Amino acid sequence: DNKPYGLHRARDEKFFKGSPRIVALRKCVGEPKFSYVDFDCYVSATFYIIKTQRINVKYLTGLLNSKLVAFWLKHKGKMQGNNYQIDKEPLLNIPIADTNSKNQKIADELVNSVDEILKAKEQDKNANTQELENKINSLVYKLYNLTEDEIKIIEGR
Repeated sequence: DNKPYGLHRARDEKFFKGSPRIVALRKCVGEPKFSYVDFDCYVSATFYIIKTQRINVKYLTGLLNSKLVAFWLKHKGKMQGNNYQIDKEPLLNIPIADTNSKNQKIADELVNSVDEILKAKEQDKNANTQELENKINSLVYKLYNLTEDEIKIIEGR
């Protein structure tokens, strides 16, 4: 209906409630940031909400915030100048490293590092988590079996 208080492009409430999910801005200045959310959270259409039962959401949060995925999105997604435009297709096409018996320990360590960051930020939103973020990047490189030369390219060294 055309009432002035009606919602344009209203979204289903299930996206904002329930199970843990990841929230990200569609357009990012600098590297994209993906936030783990485990509470009801209502956001505008300028955000993406990623919900999945197929993969540990904290594991996915760690992967998405890695330098490797930022590199992927920069080269496979859309850029507006130096700004990332996070679109559905590049996100869906990110090759997610399987957590199998061979690399389960690395995946568990990644999830534990995400947990540590969440706890630190809960206690102090300005907490310096750079060391943990660097650790996550190293774990992601191991998950994808990257060489030292490949890591240098990703990190721009």
